[in-house]
Amino acid sequence: MLCCCSSQGIKGMNLQHNVMPKHKRYENYVLLLSFAALFIIAGFRTVGFDGDSTNYSLLIEAFAKGDYYNVLLKEPFFWLILLVSKFLFTDVVRSVFVIFAFCGVSVKLYAIKRLSSYPILSLIVYICLYFILQEMTQIRVGVASGIFLLAIPDIINRNLKAFLIKTLIATLFHYSAIIMLLVYLLGSKKKQQVFYLFLPFLGILLAVLKIGETSLLFCISSLPGFLGSRLVFYFQLMKLSQHANINVFNILYSSLLIIYVFVIVNIRRLEKPIDILETKIFGWMLFSFYFFSFLPVVSFRISEFIGVVVILLFPSLLSMFRQKVFMAFMIIMYSAGVLIDYIFIQKLLNF
Repeated sequence: MLCCCSSQGIKGMNLQHNVMPKHKRYENYVLLLSFAALFIIAGFRTVGFDGDSTNYSLLIEAFAKGDYYNVLLKEPFFWLILLVSKFLFTDVVRSVFVIFAFCGVSVKLYAIKRLSSYPILSLIVYICLYFILQEMTQIRVGVASGIFLLAIPDIINRNLKAFLIKTLIATLFHYSAIIMLLVYLLGSKKKQQVFYLFLPFLGILLAVLKIGETSLLFCISSLPGFLGSRLVFYFQLMKLSQHANINVFNILYSSLLIIYVFVIVNIRRLEKPIDILETKIFGWMLFSFYFFSFLPVVSFRISEFIGVVVILLFPSLLSMFRQKVFMAFMIIMYSAGVLIDYIFIQKLLNF
């Protein structure tokens, strides 16, 4: 009789243990509904609604008609998706957008679900700061940066094999993901606080001294052909004045710099190694933006790619404060401000 009661008690405890907390169920519902909405918006948007969809449309249509040259300049997974779309679907352009939207949104939301301390807050940061920028404009980068987020635990755990596999996959979506190899060298311990405090300002100083341009020209010869040739092309455009000048003190990056300095000064309040690592990546994001400012396409490409860590980092800042609700509100307001800037000032979308 006693054994029977004990057995029933154990089963009851196991049953309670296996029941998912209510707030987690709500998070899953919100993430699932958000995936559906974001996937539909990105995958079925009108061509021309965002900055790059018209160029992608022309490229894909040319490929469908047998003009493969320009496509071969892109990454292998881009070729593969175009080939699949050409042979399986009638509307090749739409199917390519749908596939990239599915991959980009799903990988980002999976990373948020798996890695974020506050998934709903991370979702808001993602929608405001990166959804338009990557899932609706830089669609190849969008998938690659999502894979980068998933590789962050491999850096902390020093799992080189898993990290290299993710780096390879991300690079096959966009060549800029090769920068992940350098990120692996960063540690997650609370060291070099002074160095990281001054890192972005070092980038500004080197930009003023024009050391970045000299250094990059020197390094181009040692880069893989697919990267070196592209950088040479960007330099040629710059010399022909076909690149817009970059304002290194624009509102967005200046605000990010202020947030970064605050985080570094209070870095000892962060609770998890992943937060420490993401803060360091955040610092290198700002450094790369300033250091490569002489070549805007490289400056934005690198900083936006590794800067995707703010999707996870910003919600983690709640651990620094007792008034978590107020801090969450401030993060939401800041993210909304960036979204307004994208839509109404930078006009990334064409209404």
